[in-house]
Amino acid sequence: MSASPSYESICLPIKFMNALSRSQDLNETLNLISYWLPKIIESDRASVCLGNRPDETLEVYALFGNNAIKAKTILPIHGTMVGRVYQNKTLEIQNNLRKSEDLDCKKLHQGGLNSCMDAPLQKLGNCFGTLNIGSLSDSAYQPEDAVMLECIANWLANYLHSQMEISVQKKRAETDPLTETSNRRCLTTVGNEMFSRWKIKHQPFSMIMIDIDNFKRINDCYGHNAGDQVLINFSSVVRQVIRKSDHFFRMGGEEFVILVEGNDKSISKYAERIRQAVEDMSVQYEQSKIKITISCGVTSVHREDDKLECVYCRADQALYQSKQNGRNLTTVI
Repeated sequence: MSASPSYESICLPIKFMNALSRSQDLNETLNLISYWLPKIIESDRASVCLGNRPDETLEVYALFGNNAIKAKTILPIHGTMVGRVYQNKTLEIQNNLRKSEDLDCKKLHQGGLNSCMDAPLQKLGNCFGTLNIGSLSDSAYQPEDAVMLECIANWLANYLHSQMEISVQKKRAETDPLTETSNRRCLTTVGNEMFSRWKIKHQPFSMIMIDIDNFKRINDCYGHNAGDQVLINFSSVVRQVIRKSDHFFRMGGEEFVILVEGNDKSISKYAERIRQAVEDMSVQYEQSKIKITISCGVTSVHREDDKLECVYCRADQALYQSKQNGRNLTTVI
């Protein structure tokens, strides 16, 4: 273990601080932190965990080095060292992982680690995550290491909290508040990014445009609250069918768009699975059970397309044909 600096002279690498100042978003910042921590405090693993308030869990958002507990792992607060640090807002050192009864410590030891240290990330008395480091060696961390990690955590907490607030505000600005799908503004951003990748790297994508059939009739017969419930339930069903790599947007009213990445030759069958899932659903509203159907227009990006609007217009034409041909149909152009 390299000699630790005195309590009064903790220094951070200039490259680390410069990289943090240039980071574009929260994800990049978290990855930078996990990359640099083992260089500042000698370790074989570093990760950042953030709390999921509604679920009372912690998620490993960034990881560098030993992957005994992989990135995106969800950890319970109860029965884990990291959860205890999160709840008590107090740093802990475990220099003999083989003797620990904590779930995360057991996993780390099974992955070859023998020591770990966790520090809370807190702002104004509110803990929102932890910094975690681990070592293959026994008794790797001493009190001076704890002082350093705690100082780093306190400094980074302010930085991370600000970025998290920005991320929340950005997500709110790009999310439809009723259905919690992405909105039209987000479609423009994501769609143009995908179109740029198509032009530069020839990465194809497809668009599925959806319209809920006879939606005005639902509002007229049952009221707008019922219409809102239909939109919420419809969006939930679609999210269960589509893949995590797909992008789902509400254009406004009863119109929605799905952007599908990659060269999906079975895009028509994919759209049909979505249409069928919606046809099979029903919405319970007061004493009524509301059944709905959708019309779909499907297209993929073409070589001659010079902007995203070309794809959008073609999908819109396909949707129009589905409506003209009786609705509850999928048309591909």
